[in-house]
Amino acid sequence: MLKKHISDLIFIKWFLFFISLIIALLIMHQLGFLTLMLFNDISHISSLIIFIFFIFTLKVGMELFFIKDRYLNIELFLENLSSNSKKDAVKNILYFEKSNHDGDIIIAKYIKSIITLNSNSRESKEVRNSFENDLTAKLETGWFVVDLLLKLGLVGTVIGFIIMLSAITEIENFDFTLMNTLLQNMSDGMKVALYTTLTGLVTSILLSMQYKYLETFVYKIFHICNICIPFFDDELKKIYEDEKKIF
Repeated sequence: MLKKHISDLIFIKWFLFFISLIIALLIMHQLGFLTLMLFNDISHISSLIIFIFFIFTLKVGMELFFIKDRYLNIELFLENLSSNSKKDAVKNILYFEKSNHDGDIIIAKYIKSIITLNSNSRESKEVRNSFENDLTAKLETGWFVVDLLLKLGLVGTVIGFIIMLSAITEIENFDFTLMNTLLQNMSDGMKVALYTTLTGLVTSILLSMQYKYLETFVYKIFHICNICIPFFDDELKKIYEDEKKIF
């Protein structure tokens, strides 16, 4: 029961972060800063950045929601193997096989492939590398998006400076009415440059923190799976095959 509570904290910590983020946005909206930022960014890149950020923040939350039970089960799997409770260990394997989630299926496939290999082949680097690549594939997408948010902010900076420079090139004389319009256009360009840069930097940092947190548990699961390998033997293979026939 204690381990179950500890595994639940994996998702609860992220959920508290998410609630804090929503509260911060509500405060910014109440102070008028959020509205000011979104409406003054005529390029709408800030809105795009925030939209992408929230989509992938929710994706991290979903992954952590599923990973908490996966982490608990793989720890129980190691505990059962180390205490020679092979029947219970097989139940842990069957739990992964019955799951519809990609991460669980990847682990089940890896464990099954290792069990069926002979003892001399169980340390195969090819199998381990393939497992690591499959398990961390979603992390690669996440890190790409983190970099994308930062680059979108830089694109907004460039667009902002282009708006400013285009305003300067329109100066033909020092008519005060024209100058007022040009200064307004330059101000709009500066707002685009600053707001998109700020939005890109902040969201990139916040999303990278979340993916680093997720990555920690993904690699913990990866390492626990590899720690389990020395406990695999013909007895475990036989029990697994017998249980598979029953189900």
